[in-house]
Order: sequence, then structure tokens, then C-alpha cells
Amino acid sequence: MALAAIKGEKTLAQLAHDYDLHPNQITTWPTQLLEGAAGVFGSKKVSNEPAVDVKTLHARIGELTLANDFFGRRARQGRTVAERKAMIDQTDTLPVKRQAKELGISRGSVYYLPRPVSSEDLAIMRCIDALHLEFPFAGSRMMRDFLRQEGITIGRCHVASLMKKMAIEAVYRRPSTSRPAPGHKIYPYLLRKLPMVRPNQVWATDISYIPMARGFVYLVAIVDWFSRKVLSHRISITLDADFCVEALEE
Repeated sequence: MALAAIKGEKTLAQLAHDYDLHPNQITTWPTQLLEGAAGVFGSKKVSNEPAVDVKTLHARIGELTLANDFFGRRARQGRTVAERKAMIDQTDTLPVKRQAKELGISRGSVYYLPRPVSSEDLAIMRCIDALHLEFPFAGSRMMRDFLRQEGITIGRCHVASLMKKMAIEAVYRRPSTSRPAPGHKIYPYLLRKLPMVRPNQVWATDISYIPMARGFVYLVAIVDWFSRKVLSHRISITLDADFCVEALEE
């Protein structure tokens, strides 16, 4: 190939196509050949460079090929540990240990299963849910007192952790709620004084959760404001954007 490049009978593009090489490689090889022509075509001399271990080189190339194939199929945008853990493919030829290392998570986290919510906590969470609907302003301390009135002995920290798991917060007026942050753009409320006169004029959407026998599922619904008809809904076990987008596209 280097001799063909020196002859100049074909263009770089033709040589690159014929030999399946990058044009930059073809540009450098004729120079290297001319500089070492005496050693190539002249008398033999012993090279001072160490011999290449072809077996080790092939093994390394195989590892890199597996890694590239893995990330070509599995690489997605993900920042949290849960998202990176979801990229692990235990059926792939690349070992799980190597996948976890490349994704920056521990191998133990791949096999970790979160402890299920106990039946006692589920019963308490249902009480908290009912009390929150009746007293939305109640925080963890007030909620603890309400639960004790129901005959449930529980500490405030336990109540706070369960409320956090359920994404429940006390509803109250916070200080400086009308002050925007510096540089924050204020978007106008486009529906102000807008009469609803026909279907499909305005849609509304919201996300809620549904208590189950063992845990919770999330529900998203899209409602037409004029007819109050539920146009679409989806249920998911995780609070991500995919099932919301599916409901909107439907």
C-alpha cells in the first residue's frame, strides 16, 4: 500500500477505499517507508523494540470490541444511580462486573433489591393518606398526633419518612412565594378570562398515586376542561416521564 501511494497512480480516496484505511494513515506510511527503506530492503538488522505479544493484544481488542458493542446498544442519558443500574444487561456477553465498572456503580448495587414495605407501614400510610386529604395543612408533628388519636403509636421521624416516601407535604403559605428568583422568567397565565366553549379547546393533566396491597402505583390522566372527559390515562410503577408522554401522544 505504501508503495502504491509513493507511485501516485491512485488518489488518496481510491487507496483508502481499496485498502479499507483512513486517508491520514495512507499519508504517513509513505514517509515512514522512505525513511526506513534501507532497513526494509537492505541488510537485516536486529530491532531494539520489544516483541509484541499478539495473544495479549488480541485479548485486549476483544475486550474493547465487547465494550463498544455493549455501549452501542445500552448507552442512554442517565445521571442517577437507578438510571445507570437500569442500563445493566445481565444477558450480555460483557460481564456484569465490567458493565458496573464502566457505568460507575458498584457490582453489589446491581443485585440489590430494596426491602419491601411492611404491612404495618402500609396500613399507617393509608391512614396518613386519608388524614392528609382531610387535613392537608398537617405536618409530621400534627400527623403524629392524629395517628396517636387513632391508636397508632409512632414517632415523628417515622411519620416524616413515610410522608416523604408518599411525596406528601403540608400545604401552607410559604414566605415570599410571589417573589421570583433573580433572572427567573414569569410566564403569563394564558387561560385567565378565557371562556371554555367547545371540546378539545383546553386540556389539563395531573399525576397522582394509587395505594396498592404492596406499595403504590402512579396515575397520570389528561382531561378535557369543557366536557370533563378523561381523554387518556396511564399507570406506572415508577415516576418517570415515559408513561406521561405515552398518555399525551394517545
